[in-house]
Amino acid sequence: MNLSSSSRYLRMARLVLKLPTYARMVWGLVRDPRTPIGLKGMLAAALAYVVFPVDLIPDVIPIIGQADDLTVLLLVLDLFIQNAPPEVRAEHSARARNGTADLDRDLAQIRVLMGDRFDRIKDDLPELLDRYGRLRRDPDALKRALASWRRRRSLATTPKELE
Repeated sequence: MNLSSSSRYLRMARLVLKLPTYARMVWGLVRDPRTPIGLKGMLAAALAYVVFPVDLIPDVIPIIGQADDLTVLLLVLDLFIQNAPPEVRAEHSARARNGTADLDRDLAQIRVLMGDRFDRIKDDLPELLDRYGRLRRDPDALKRALASWRRRRSLATTPKELE
C-alpha cells in the first residue's frame, strides 16, 4: 500500500467516525422549527430519490447506479447543513459533538418502548439493508420475498385462530 492510498483510507476512517455526529446534527436541524420548511422539503425530496426505484442512472448498472443515489444524498445533506440558519447550525453542531443531541434522547426513548426488539432490529440492520439492495436490483425478488413473508405470516396466525 503506498502513502497516498493509506492517507486516503485514513481520511475515509475519520469521515466514518464523524458520521454519527453528522446524523445527530441533521436530526436536530430537521426537528428544529427555526429551520426553513423549504430546506426540510429539499431533504425529504433527496430521501425520496434514494428510496424510490426511479433514478437518473438505474440501480441495475453496477456501482454507478448506487453512486448517483449516494451523490445526490451527500450533496443535498451538504446544502441542507450549509443553508440552515447559522445560529441554529452552530447550536445543533455543538449538541451533536458533546452528545446532548435530540437523536440520542429519541433513540433512548425508542429503546425503552421497544425493549429487546430495538436491539434485534439494530443488529439485523446491515443484513436488511443488504437484502433491500438486492431487492431493488431484482423486482421479481421483491415479489418472491413478499409472497414468502405472507405465507409465513399466515402460517403463524393459523394455529392461533384455531384455538
